[in-house]
Amino acid sequence: MAAMAQDKPPLANISDISLHYGILLTPSVTPIDLFGPLDVFSSLAMSYLNDTGKNMRLSILSVNSTPSTTNPPMEGLNFGMALPPTITLDEYLKAAATNFSSNSSCSSSTVPGPLDVILVPGGGGTRKDVSHEIDFIKTVYPSLKHLISVCTGSTILARAGVLDNKQATTNKKSWTWATSFGRNVSYVPHARWVQDGNIWTGSGVSAAIDTAYAFVASVYGEEVAQYVADVSEYTRWTNQSYDPFAERW
Repeated sequence: MAAMAQDKPPLANISDISLHYGILLTPSVTPIDLFGPLDVFSSLAMSYLNDTGKNMRLSILSVNSTPSTTNPPMEGLNFGMALPPTITLDEYLKAAATNFSSNSSCSSSTVPGPLDVILVPGGGGTRKDVSHEIDFIKTVYPSLKHLISVCTGSTILARAGVLDNKQATTNKKSWTWATSFGRNVSYVPHARWVQDGNIWTGSGVSAAIDTAYAFVASVYGEEVAQYVADVSEYTRWTNQSYDPFAERW
């Protein structure tokens, strides 16, 4: 039986809890790739914030201050919303270069300390010029606790070299293009998501939510992930090795 509210399980690894989450935007982002995991992490913060006495923070990162969009990059289509960043990539890197000193040109309110987790959503923007995003991931990955991609967001990780010699998965409909990046990456065709070390790669679109719950289960505990899913009234997909869309596409 699912845990009731009064039976909320404790967080695992509470002494090493990840506090600063970042979402890396490209020019066009698939909505659920971003908002699916964001809702999972928001529910985690809402359910456990008072228990930790700590404050989970969120940064939205982009190459510049121009908002990204959820509108697919298709001529004549105008059905999306703007996604303004809270910080640019250069601002974050400049703050990191000064160890996030309050005396730096970027105030601590703009850059709330080093990132612990970065989520890289997919979407049409990953097929644009994303050289700055690739360089950013290459630069900051060694300092992260965890890195998560969804859908074709995996191509940014692969082009940054962080998937080299690792297992990963990606969008099944875009499989041929998305798996053309990286060196010696073992792409798993039937996986809903793959974890290799501190990197999670999710399959297409709706797998964003399942990947986020898998991350929560691995880092904070399976019972915690199930509790957060129960709070959201979400039925989790727990078999990472089965993705029927691999057969469909």
